[in-house]
Amino acid sequence: MNETIATILKRRSVRAYRPDPVEKTDIDLMLRAARHAPSAMNQQPWHFTVIRNPKLLRKLEKHCLNAFLESTNEALREIAKQEGFSVFYHAPLMVIISGDPGALAAQYDCTLAMENMMLAATSLGLGSCWANAIMMYHATEKGKAKFRELGVTFPEGYQPYAAAAFGYPATPWPDAPPKKPDCVTFMD
Repeated sequence: MNETIATILKRRSVRAYRPDPVEKTDIDLMLRAARHAPSAMNQQPWHFTVIRNPKLLRKLEKHCLNAFLESTNEALREIAKQEGFSVFYHAPLMVIISGDPGALAAQYDCTLAMENMMLAATSLGLGSCWANAIMMYHATEKGKAKFRELGVTFPEGYQPYAAAAFGYPATPWPDAPPKKPDCVTFMD
């Protein structure tokens, strides 16, 4: 099997991280991979906000946890009530990709860029986990205000479309969950 396919098949959502900071050279490689993602009409409507400050990460995480607790989604409320639950799984690095909503396909472009980052992380021995809490919280007026208060800002008019936690896995690499077998239709 070639290395690219092996990396794609290996990637998992890692939900426990060591506190060690991610090396700057690895972050730079992940960002380079992200910027090489496809984008509609090559608009590249993205901006990358890299959060490495542990105190800032914990503050942002606390507010996202409160958003879970205040959610109308019962499953989110229940998981947030669990003892020791960490929205960002104690990751030492968070990357938020914001985009220009006026671009042709900003949400998809930013998501493709994040997937490239997550695959690059896997190839470097780093774990990653999608962090939808960022977009959920930022979608509220309270969340937008808290982001500004914390100094987590995006270019004028941009909004977050993708976010993920990154770091060195604290536990052995997770096994692949079962994949749906009957989700392909060939039309020859």
